[in-house]
Amino acid sequence: MKMTRDIHDIVGGLLMSAAGLFFALYGREYNFGSADRMGPGYFPVVLGWLLFGLGLLLAIPAWWRQGSPIVLQWGNLFWSVASLLAFAVLLYPLGVALASLAASLVALLATKMTLRTRLLVSLAVAALTTVIFPIGLRMTLPIWP
Repeated sequence: MKMTRDIHDIVGGLLMSAAGLFFALYGREYNFGSADRMGPGYFPVVLGWLLFGLGLLLAIPAWWRQGSPIVLQWGNLFWSVASLLAFAVLLYPLGVALASLAASLVALLATKMTLRTRLLVSLAVAALTTVIFPIGLRMTLPIWP
C-alpha cells in the first residue's frame, strides 16, 4: 500500500522556508547593525532565518507522516483574489476603513457565516486595519473618502 505523505505541511513548510531565505538574503543589502543598535537589515535577516528554520521544522517531519491529498478549493481562491482586488481598487477612492470593510466582506463570501457575523468580523478587521496602518504606523493612506 502506497503511503500519502503529508503534502500540506511539506509544501507549506517549504514555502515558509523559501520566503524566510529570500528575506534573510535580501536583508543583507541593508546595514545590519548590532543587537543594541539595530540597522534596517537586522529584522529582515534575523526573522528571515527564523522563518527558514521553522519552515524546515514543519516540512521535514511531514515527509514521514501520512496525510491527505491536496484538494484545491477554487471558490476560496476566487473570493480571496477578488478581495485583494477590491481593496486595491477601493483604497484611494474610499479610504482604508471602507476599503478594508469591503474587502473583508468579499473574502467572507466563501464562508457559511451569517450576515451578522460577517458584518461584525468585517467591522473588526476594518477597525484594526485603520488603527494599525494609518494611525499606528503613520502610513500616508487616506482613512476616509
